[in-house]
Amino acid sequence: MTRKTTPPVGTEHLSDQRHAAFWKEATSATRCVSANRLADIGWFDDNEEGARFCADAVLSGDKTATSTLAATARSYVPGDLEIVTLFDGTPVALIEITHVDERPFGSIDDAFARLEGDCSLNQWRETHERYYGARLSERGEVLSEDTPLLRIFFRRLYPL
Repeated sequence: MTRKTTPPVGTEHLSDQRHAAFWKEATSATRCVSANRLADIGWFDDNEEGARFCADAVLSGDKTATSTLAATARSYVPGDLEIVTLFDGTPVALIEITHVDERPFGSIDDAFARLEGDCSLNQWRETHERYYGARLSERGEVLSEDTPLLRIFFRRLYPL
């Protein structure tokens, strides 16, 4: 699912003590490099249940990719680090962006849907048609097979 994000760049945005403690623990355990690589803190999905499902999928290794509307996306750069949280902001994982590309909504295939943690392309399309349709409707736009998405691939760095 699309990430619900906050706008941090670097560790100066770690005002939440939970995030600061998690960042210190994760970077110590993984020997991650500079703090300026922290690009985002947030959760996947737009509800508590979905955020928990996605966080669990990241932790189990079932989720190693996500997608977002290209028109509303921040800049994603391979090497950026992100703290994945639950819906309440509790940090659960540190991920690193490994690859980003742009594809039309209609070109998403079963293999990518499974990397997102969905069981099938049909499940992915049902979920994302609802989600992206609602986001685009807020902007006075309509989801189509040609709507550009960013596919964002990542690897979990922590917990190990």
